[in-house]
Amino acid sequence: MVKRKRFLPVILAAAVICSACTTSAELAPAWTNAPPDDNAEYTYFLGIGSASSGDEGAASAEAASLIVADITKFLGVRITSDTTAEAKDAYGKFESSLISVVQEKSSARLSGLRMSKRHVESDESGVTVYLLAEYGTAELKAEKIRLAELFKEKQEAISGPEKEGDKLVLELKYYRSAVQYIEAALAASNSDLENADLKFERNIIKARESIDHLKIENVSAPPGTYVGEDFDQDFRVRLSSDGINIEGLPVTVSYKELRENGRKTIRTHTVLTDSEGIAAFRPPAPEWVGNEKITFFLDMRAVIEPLEEVSFKLLQYVDGLEQAVNAKRTSFNFEVLSKAVEIPTCVMVMDVDRSGNPLNKTDTASGILSELSDAGFDVFILPVDYRMTAVSDTELIELVREQYGNIYQRFIFGTAEISSFEESSGSVIVKVTGKIKAVELESGRILFSASEQKRARGGNNSATISAAFSSLGRMYGDKLVSDLP
Repeated sequence: MVKRKRFLPVILAAAVICSACTTSAELAPAWTNAPPDDNAEYTYFLGIGSASSGDEGAASAEAASLIVADITKFLGVRITSDTTAEAKDAYGKFESSLISVVQEKSSARLSGLRMSKRHVESDESGVTVYLLAEYGTAELKAEKIRLAELFKEKQEAISGPEKEGDKLVLELKYYRSAVQYIEAALAASNSDLENADLKFERNIIKARESIDHLKIENVSAPPGTYVGEDFDQDFRVRLSSDGINIEGLPVTVSYKELRENGRKTIRTHTVLTDSEGIAAFRPPAPEWVGNEKITFFLDMRAVIEPLEEVSFKLLQYVDGLEQAVNAKRTSFNFEVLSKAVEIPTCVMVMDVDRSGNPLNKTDTASGILSELSDAGFDVFILPVDYRMTAVSDTELIELVREQYGNIYQRFIFGTAEISSFEESSGSVIVKVTGKIKAVELESGRILFSASEQKRARGGNNSATISAAFSSLGRMYGDKLVSDLP
């Protein structure tokens, strides 16, 4: 083997500080110019360090560090030499520090290494230390093989999925290729290999390019439905890439649903595309009237989520990938109608003062009538039957059924009262509170029930009271339009 004069980091020097020192007056051993020939038993490494200050410990540390660097080069890996050690540390402490650094930074093992010889020369220019290290040849070769296999394994964790992604792109299987590229990027984000960040960026870009080939488009949908009634068909979208339908892709559907407290909330449901690339979903029967929307989007959350743990400098690439995925979505707009507009309906709401006495007004009923009429309802105001405060709801419904049941099918009734009245600085503030119900006259089944309140401010008592009742009626009318089945 060719003789090597190796110049290496601070590490092994203190290992031999306790060896005898020689001076420049003594004849330098032959091995200080060239280490012995490597053989089946040992491989040799020479390190030379100097210090103009005459600090022998510093020179020894420099020689030792060069030996470590040379061993690293032989093994084919890089070992850090940033070991902190006092210049005159004892060998045991020095070796322990060295092994710790090696294990943490490079996984190299130095159990087969031994410092065999040491020579020191000193003169007016400073001190020079020569160190000869011997490493068991069999152990050194075994370590080289182990590290090579480890390096290969780390490389293949990235290159394997990336090559598979490239193969899938050639087969026009873009969704699966994107998944493979994301797997490769994730491996790169956890790797200590050189250029791991560049490998991460390259694979994220490839994943985005694959996703750009994916297309999601509307296929068919029901035109709408009536409130409380199921849709008569599914909403359907198709996933494809370059005209090829894709089977087995996760697609999430987003739609609105009514909570128990009456507020709307967003619900999601995930489906898989079939052999024709179709994702189909039929949401629950809607519980309110109006224009609505349902959205289908490509769901890659499970694949992308692990990337959210990458280092901050890599997150910009993850954000770009998420934007590309989020763009793969489509929506349907549809209308929820109410059959209530076709059903003859009558309204009887009595406005009363703070003492419960009926007012000679029908402002609340008029407000309800205004909203229902604007929505196209077949609706009419009945004269107030003042017995309504003295009989039960059941009795009142029976009275109206007997008198108007051959004309109207639904009955909206209730009372509205002044709950507070304040005068301040020339103006009045009126608060009114009401309770109403909507029922089927034939069966008595309650279709709608609500309690609401409204305030109005004005300079005239009568006008302000009328405004408060009318505003309350319009509020009820708006809710009836939305909620009556």
